[in-house]
Amino acid sequence: MRLKRRAGVMFAYLVATGCSAGAGNGSYMAVKASGSGGSSGSVGSAGAATSGDEAAFNDSPTSGSTSPSGSLSTAGSVSASGDVTAQTGSSSGTQGNSGSSTSGSATSGEGSGASGAGTGSTESSGAASSGGGAATGPFTCNLVLGLFTTSQWFNGTNPGGASMDFLMDGVDATKWESKTLKYSYIEKWIPANSTNWDLVTNNPCAANSTMPDRVVFVGFSPGTVSMDQTQTGWETLLNEMIATIRMKYPTVKEIDMLTMGRAPGNVLCANNNDVWTVIPPYEDAAYTAVAAASTSFPVIVGPKYFVPDCNSYEFANDTDYTMAGSNSIAQQLATYYVAHP
Repeated sequence: MRLKRRAGVMFAYLVATGCSAGAGNGSYMAVKASGSGGSSGSVGSAGAATSGDEAAFNDSPTSGSTSPSGSLSTAGSVSASGDVTAQTGSSSGTQGNSGSSTSGSATSGEGSGASGAGTGSTESSGAASSGGGAATGPFTCNLVLGLFTTSQWFNGTNPGGASMDFLMDGVDATKWESKTLKYSYIEKWIPANSTNWDLVTNNPCAANSTMPDRVVFVGFSPGTVSMDQTQTGWETLLNEMIATIRMKYPTVKEIDMLTMGRAPGNVLCANNNDVWTVIPPYEDAAYTAVAAASTSFPVIVGPKYFVPDCNSYEFANDTDYTMAGSNSIAQQLATYYVAHP
């Protein structure tokens, strides 16, 4: 994600005025186009957004190159479940709270981080931690809240949308719905009067569509406020988000918190300088702390999910996925939620 010049100034102004940066003020209809390419939809009244850059404050970013520069050996496929301790070899692990164990394999791969080459470990996408006791499923209606990249894996929004999306990967599609919007940072969901909450629901649940009993939200903040770049800052954001969800949906019985997707091994790729393809340790620590502190209500840290290789990004130096990347993430998350209905 390419943070635009003067983004910090704009963010401070937006906080002072109580407005969002363009994308939060308009409606966003994600249109899934057949085949490759296609439109990512329009953002508010600012015009079409061609690249889908989640961290940009400009509502009309220009698209990057569809052929990322540089080369890098692939990190291999990431198992949708199980604990993979290294990028080379295979291992098996527990499947979250279900107690079942599945094995996954990862082919040898080596990625270059920001300060040189290194082989990173790929954590399990099947492991999750919780607070407030055990999960209370199965659920009748699961609402996913997220960004453009969320819609890429959830319902195949193009460009780069999954051809075999989350709803087609084994979950009960009658029990899953979403509200997603480009640039919908966590700060834009927190206000109860945010227009994000008025978004048209994608794939409404067959029952209780307006009264979901589980909410899964994908949290992202561009970190333009220094507090956002600390564990304490992220804990504040997450707790405020949880409070808003519970106020908007009194029927909710469980809240799952997911980060954005990760580069292979959560290591910056040599051909992609977007720092938001890597989740920093303080953010992961905040998710864990918030869930652990929620002793009276189930808050779950959802599975970590990874693109399969460093060529899985639709544009140069950006977070948006290719179709192959979206397919892989959709399958990883579907595998987890099939086991945690």
